[in-house]
Amino acid sequence: MTRAPKTKTRSLAGALALAPLLAVAGLATAAPDDPAATAEPPAATTAAPAAAVPERDPNAEKVPPMPRRVEEVVVQAVRADADTPVTKTDVPRAEIERKNLGQDVPALLADLPAMTYYSDTGLGNGYSYVSMRGVGPTRINFTLDGVPLNEPEDGTLYFVDFGDLGSSVESLQVQRGVGTSAAGVASFVGSVNFASLDLAEETGTTARFALGSFGTERATVGVQTGRLGDSGFKAYVRGSYQATDGYRENSEIRQRSLFGGLSHESEKGYFKLFGFLGRERSQSAYYAVEPEVLEEDPRFNPLTPDDRDRFGQQFVQAQYTRFLTETTSLAGQLYVNDAGGWYRLWNSSRTALREYGLDWTNLGAAVTLKTTLGPIGVTWGVHGSDFGSHRTRDVVGGARSYENRGYKDEASTFVKLSRDAGDWHLYADAQLRWARFAYDGSVAVDPVSWTFFNPKLGVRRDLGKDLSLYASVGMTSREPGRGDLLLGEENISVPHDLGAVKPEKVVAFELGAAWKGGPFAAQVNLYDMEFRDEIALTGEQSEVGLSIRRNAERSFRRGLEWDLAFRPREELAFRFTGSWSWNRIRSWTQFYDVYDESGEWAGTTSRTFSDVEPVLSPPFVGNLIVEGSPLPGLTLGATARYVAKAWLDNTNAEGIATPSWWKVDLSASYDLSRFVKTGSPKVKVVVENLFDEEKIWANGYSWLYATRDGAGRETLGAIPYYFPMATRSVTAVLDLGF
Repeated sequence: MTRAPKTKTRSLAGALALAPLLAVAGLATAAPDDPAATAEPPAATTAAPAAAVPERDPNAEKVPPMPRRVEEVVVQAVRADADTPVTKTDVPRAEIERKNLGQDVPALLADLPAMTYYSDTGLGNGYSYVSMRGVGPTRINFTLDGVPLNEPEDGTLYFVDFGDLGSSVESLQVQRGVGTSAAGVASFVGSVNFASLDLAEETGTTARFALGSFGTERATVGVQTGRLGDSGFKAYVRGSYQATDGYRENSEIRQRSLFGGLSHESEKGYFKLFGFLGRERSQSAYYAVEPEVLEEDPRFNPLTPDDRDRFGQQFVQAQYTRFLTETTSLAGQLYVNDAGGWYRLWNSSRTALREYGLDWTNLGAAVTLKTTLGPIGVTWGVHGSDFGSHRTRDVVGGARSYENRGYKDEASTFVKLSRDAGDWHLYADAQLRWARFAYDGSVAVDPVSWTFFNPKLGVRRDLGKDLSLYASVGMTSREPGRGDLLLGEENISVPHDLGAVKPEKVVAFELGAAWKGGPFAAQVNLYDMEFRDEIALTGEQSEVGLSIRRNAERSFRRGLEWDLAFRPREELAFRFTGSWSWNRIRSWTQFYDVYDESGEWAGTTSRTFSDVEPVLSPPFVGNLIVEGSPLPGLTLGATARYVAKAWLDNTNAEGIATPSWWKVDLSASYDLSRFVKTGSPKVKVVVENLFDEEKIWANGYSWLYATRDGAGRETLGAIPYYFPMATRSVTAVLDLGF
């Protein structure tokens, strides 16, 4: 389980973060579809296909018109355009609307190539986590309008703190591999870049109400003011409430969120303010369960109703773009990301209920310049941030056990160059990044700092209008997270050498093709990611459910990914996405406890294993998506998903793996506007896990040990623990628009 620390705002910065949002809280919107988005068949279901592979037009206009030009500067600074030679998937607003029922973001990304996800609750809401190419979210870079969302100390991001983000996102781009340079946590295996909702020219109101299995309730209302007279201002606000009892026992989640935006445009500049407030209350479910227990009670949760948390997050970013010439623009951004709260957990003997307090604030700024120098496009950016965290542990009704603080400073700059030469498109990207971590607690340790140079090169060749090939190579280095440096301790008990865990490095090679011909479209790519000193999961857990990691000297991930689409007619579409991978750690040393014949602990030892598969990296993931509209206003969809087994530790011990699993989801959507002329009502019904599969144990961890007989021979043993996903569930949704 990968539950990492979170926080509650008690700072002046947090208060300042609230003020701009509250100032626009009375204004709101629901955004129109992006007119540049790839056309898709009408649908509004979780089973709907993601955006089809777009047709590339080499003659497309390079500089979009106002007001989209602001995205060209601050969002496209971290995104790849159609000619950039990187492996990516773009998801436009229309596709997000079709898939979004209020699920947290990991569930919305699940059907994209090489993506997997799981949730503590077993449903699409709550503490949910996404992996890319078998690598978890702490090494995926998440940005919103170019601003980093990851918590800098450990790279974590909890979408549960601000539920229903999908309703306030205009588009997103998933880059796989080292991708393009971005602010914040290094894009070690990929990135997910969100663009906040476009503010509409006209007034509009949208609402969604949903009821579903396991006590699921969702409601959201969004308002767009449209252009306010001749002022040039537009505003948006959306409030959402989401609740579920959870599939697992004692895993109730309650989420409240408020998203808001304000913009102003003129001939010379564009200003946009965007942010959110989020609050969640939950019962904890971040311990996995032995298979024997799940066989008897698939909803069992070892945590009690007293093991619960309260967290909130508030984020605001302001950006101003100045259009200096037709081809040159300069953008500046300021942001505050602030979060905090507490979670409670009984000690192992159930004699003391401990409360862990976690608070952090991240302040940052960025400047981006975009221009052309003759035939060369140039994007330059600089980013800096200052982060501080405060952690405590108290016995409920008793004394404080510990208190400590962490500090993380970051600074980076990048230059991106592009050159279009007929059918050839050349790309170069170089980033210089510096980071420093310091710890202040009862045990003194020296701070540590790192400096990294991350270069990328690539080329794309157009072979006619409908086919292009690309190749790229890039390197990214990344520092250890706080949990890695402190060996999983929340509070240091003995002095640690913060240089003991080495930074990790990856050199990534990508080779791909995009093709579109008639009703067919395809994106296919090969990749090879060669790691040095990868900070790999061990399959172990810390006292508070944090995953333990340490360096593996040599490892690699190689594979094939695909996104294939077939539309034989306008009202019928097929899509097949997936990945096949070959992943290895060359040599892994595993530490484990030893017990004698009587079951008494006899010490700790280690054993080295060669050529093993890394933790939680399924070699095959596939999604087959079908959608059709057999009658006017009616859309039907089905998604079949298969995930191969994945090991729970790096020893590949027999029986210590998640079982392979598959499931089928169905959906139906009907437009009632022909019968009800007010509110443009649409109804949707989604059935997930149609065949009621109980052994969808999508994630977990293990405990490895050895028993020693009288002759001194040791026999390895291991206990697997799994997170179960929900059996059959049904959700009914009513969408309205005014």
